[in-house]
Amino acid sequence: MVTRKKIILLLIPFYLFFFLFFCSALLKSLVTSFGYYPILNMKRFTLHYYLSAVSDSSFMMISLRTFLFSVFSAFLACAIGLMLALIFKNKLADQNGMLTKMIQIPVMLPHIFVILALFQLISQTGVLSGMLTNLGWLKSSNDFPLLLNDPGQIGVLITYLWKEIPFVIVSLMLILRQMNTDFQDVARNLGANKWQIFWQITLPLLQPALINVFIINFSFNFGSYEVPFLLGSQQKELLPVYIYDFYVQGDFTKLPLVMSLNILLSLFSILFAALMLKISRSMPGGHLGGFK
Repeated sequence: MVTRKKIILLLIPFYLFFFLFFCSALLKSLVTSFGYYPILNMKRFTLHYYLSAVSDSSFMMISLRTFLFSVFSAFLACAIGLMLALIFKNKLADQNGMLTKMIQIPVMLPHIFVILALFQLISQTGVLSGMLTNLGWLKSSNDFPLLLNDPGQIGVLITYLWKEIPFVIVSLMLILRQMNTDFQDVARNLGANKWQIFWQITLPLLQPALINVFIINFSFNFGSYEVPFLLGSQQKELLPVYIYDFYVQGDFTKLPLVMSLNILLSLFSILFAALMLKISRSMPGGHLGGFK
């Protein structure tokens, strides 16, 4: 029998790792962001680096671009995932079914796998370009549209959607399997059509879970580095790549600035998540999920 004491003992290694590595690294980053870096004889706490960051027009423009792109990609993944979850609701009801297992595969695969697959498939020297050229539809591979490392961040968006749409479907199916259909049946008997049932009953019941997966997707998209670095445009870089470029310059006197940028990125993600949860609680169905 699993007792409370046994659970605590099993969790001790995790909490030791969490406090020794994660919390200590976070604390060091926070202290450094205030300009305290004794190795370089910087021993005075200051808000200079934070003020310098928020007053930098380039940083603010890149932050806004990253925020809008992250919101758009997360919203698109949630919208498509919701639609597919409702369409295939009956087929996905079986947790051990073939379709369910196929949808779970992209969730388990790392992003680097998707990146390598896109390079092989839709780059200008990829499989699709070669096929169209051999069929005579394109004069050369250079005529194939630029989908990777393009200013529109299409490759980054495809990668995010590849991972996040199945994640949304899997998350919503857990709710759909447990959803009481009595409300829909009553509304249908009273003459409600499918759209009215969806907007007035189904969507409010799914809303807390949908907001939660939106927050998770947004937080990853906003802070992801490897995907926009490998597939994004260097002319219109996103915020994590912008911060990393500062770090690899080798100028350690800029390390407090880099840490302040990281703290601002994390802080904004937390505040945005809190705002979305607050909005979720005020919407129809919000009392059924999220934080009480």
